[in-house]
Amino acid sequence: MYSFYCRISTRKLWIISCGILIAMTVLIALTVGIYALINTKTAAASIMTITTTTATTATTTTATTATTSTTTTTITTTTTASTTTVFYSYIFKATTTTARPTVNITQAGDPIVGICNTIAGGNVGGSGVNYPITENISNAIDGSLSTKYLNFGSSSSGCSGSSPAGINTGFYVTPTRSNASIAVGLLFATANDSPNRDPITVTLEGTNATTTAAFNSGTSWTLIYNGSTGISSSTDPGRQIYVSQQIFSNTIAFRSYRLLVTSKRGTDNSVQYAEAHIVGYI
Repeated sequence: MYSFYCRISTRKLWIISCGILIAMTVLIALTVGIYALINTKTAAASIMTITTTTATTATTTTATTATTSTTTTTITTTTTASTTTVFYSYIFKATTTTARPTVNITQAGDPIVGICNTIAGGNVGGSGVNYPITENISNAIDGSLSTKYLNFGSSSSGCSGSSPAGINTGFYVTPTRSNASIAVGLLFATANDSPNRDPITVTLEGTNATTTAAFNSGTSWTLIYNGSTGISSSTDPGRQIYVSQQIFSNTIAFRSYRLLVTSKRGTDNSVQYAEAHIVGYI
């Protein structure tokens, strides 16, 4: 009789243990399946261990018959089964991207040289000339709308080849904020008077040269942008105001930049602007 009850209890224990293992296996499969489906998230895995303890009590009664008495002995057997299951829990976090801000690469005090009679890809035809002393090249990036850079760019003022007056003038500048900036935009502001002098289109080039000779050589420069300044060719946007920033695609870092005016609004004797900032990443 004792043997019979032990076999029954052992069988129950085995069934319970198998049930627990099956349940844990299903849980693991579901967890892994969910992780596989969510492939656009970043998962941080942590390990959790669960120990399941199952206690089973079997009571067996053994009867002993004697001539004078009957003795009943109760034997209690406690069997403890421990099942340790290890599974992975996943914490899913959404991946976020913060846009990198653009800034004015150029600023007041950067080394800058006014030039004329120059086209994109070409050698500098003249520098340090063609502008009044109070309307000089440093005003182009000084951050003030009350000053301006004016360049005549004409043969009568020492720079033959710039025609109409002011076309193919501009500057090259070496920003001090970074020696490897990425230009992705231009921000112009109009001068105080004479809308016909407004620059309408420009080119922007970049270089990693470091000498004056290289700056003056057309082969040193790589074209980045050829387009509008943001100033309308038909409508005066107003005086001493910033116009819409012009954005373009570029992923190449440069040390210095060259900006040249390629067209203007009217037929006045020069080109002028209060500000001409290069915008990008530093």
